[in-house]
Amino acid sequence: MRDHSTEKEAPAGSMRRVESAERRLVTVRVALVGVSHWHTAIYYLPALQKLGAEIVAISDPSEEALTKIGEGLSASRYRDYRELLGSEDVDLVMAHAPHDEMTELAAELVARHQPFHMEKPMGIDWRKLAPVAAKAQSERVFTSVALVSRYLGVVEQLAELKRVGKLGQVQHYYYRLLGGAPHRYVDWGCGWMLDPARAGGGALFNFGPHLVDTFVYLAGEPIVEVYARVIRGVHNLHIEDMVSVVMTGGDGAIGVGEAGYVMPEGYERYFSVTTDALYVGGNVATGTVLFRDGTRLDFEGLNGDQAYFQYTADLLKCLETGCAPRATIQDMVTTLRVINATAESARTGKPVMLAWPDE
Repeated sequence: MRDHSTEKEAPAGSMRRVESAERRLVTVRVALVGVSHWHTAIYYLPALQKLGAEIVAISDPSEEALTKIGEGLSASRYRDYRELLGSEDVDLVMAHAPHDEMTELAAELVARHQPFHMEKPMGIDWRKLAPVAAKAQSERVFTSVALVSRYLGVVEQLAELKRVGKLGQVQHYYYRLLGGAPHRYVDWGCGWMLDPARAGGGALFNFGPHLVDTFVYLAGEPIVEVYARVIRGVHNLHIEDMVSVVMTGGDGAIGVGEAGYVMPEGYERYFSVTTDALYVGGNVATGTVLFRDGTRLDFEGLNGDQAYFQYTADLLKCLETGCAPRATIQDMVTTLRVINATAESARTGKPVMLAWPDE
C-alpha cells in the first residue's frame, strides 16, 4: 500500500493536501474580508474552523472587529482589503462589506481572478453588478453567493423532485421570513444596515434575496412582474419594517414573498409550494409532501442556521473539485434585478414589469 502519511509542500497559494490511507484532507488557505459583518462570527468562521480551513489573513476598516475576530487566529490583519489581496496568496476569499460597497469589492476580486464567496445582495443596483458577473463568467472566475435557502430541507426535497420529473408545474409559491428588531445590527457593529443609502433598504435587501431566488430556482421561469407594499410603523426607521411582494412568473406561476423585522426576537419561517402534482407547506426543514395521486413523502433536512454550515462545506468542496457552486454571481444579478423592481413598486405603488433577454 502506498504511504500517504507525509505532507508534501504545495506551491504557494495552492491547496495543501494531506494524504492518508483512509481519506484525503484538503487544507484551503482562506482570507476573511469585511470581518465586522455579523455572518463572519456567527456562521462562517466557526464553519471554516470546523472544516479544517486555514485562516491566513483578515481585513476590516474597524480595528475593533479585527481584534475580536482575530483573537485566537494566527492570521495577518489588514485595515484595507486591497493591501491584503496584494500581500497574501490565498485559495479563497470570504468577502463581506456594507451592501453599497459589495459590487466594487466583487469587481476587484474578479479583476484579480481571485476565487471568492460573497454574501447577498452583492450590491444595491443590479445594473452595476451585471458587468462584473459577465466578466466573471467570461473569464471563468470561481464565484459563490450565499443564497442558502436552496439548502433548506423543503427546498432540497422539491429540487430533487424537480430533477426526477415529479415536481410538476409550479402554480403558487409562498415564503415568509421574519426576524427580530433591526437594532441588533447596531449592537453587532453593522449600523449601516439601518441606512437605506448604504443597505439599499431594510428586510427587502437583507432577507428578500432568499424569497426571490428560491422562487426562480424552483419554478424555473423568469419573474416578469412584481407588485409590492411595505410597512414602516413598527420601528419608525428610514428602512422598511416589512415587505410583501407578489411575483408573477413567465408561465403564470404566482410567488408571494414576505420579509420583515417585525418579531421581538428570533426568526420565523414558513414555506409552501402548490403545483399541479403536489402540495407542501409548513416548516422549512421537515415535513410531508402531499401528492395529488394520494401518496405522501416525508422529508427531513436542514433549517436556516444549519444551511450555512452545509453551504460552507460545499463551497470548499467545489473549490477543490471544480464542481459548480449551487448559486453564483449570475444568480445574484437575476435576484437583485427583481429586488430593485420590488423596491420601485413599493415606492410608486404600481406593478413593475420586467423584460428578460432570450437565453
